[in-house]
Amino acid sequence: MHEVAINEPLRKVYALFEEGKIRPVAIEWGKRRMKVTRVNSRWTDRSLRPHRHGFSLTMEAGDIFQVSYEEGNPVWRLEYILTD
Repeated sequence: MHEVAINEPLRKVYALFEEGKIRPVAIEWGKRRMKVTRVNSRWTDRSLRPHRHGFSLTMEAGDIFQVSYEEGNPVWRLEYILTD
């Protein structure tokens, strides 16, 4: 696997809020819309103010995206991509 740092805002994130958890289901990055096939992990960094929520997502093409957002800030960010 090869890690590529991106650190760009995402145009849109489609997410479900279920039973106190956030589950991203699709994202728009640039002009591409991609479906999430699996949420690999999720975490909250409470050492930061505001708290930052992070997600490792397997996308339909097989790439793994790490995305995050800060509480109170409506902008999600694509932190990096893991590719073959």
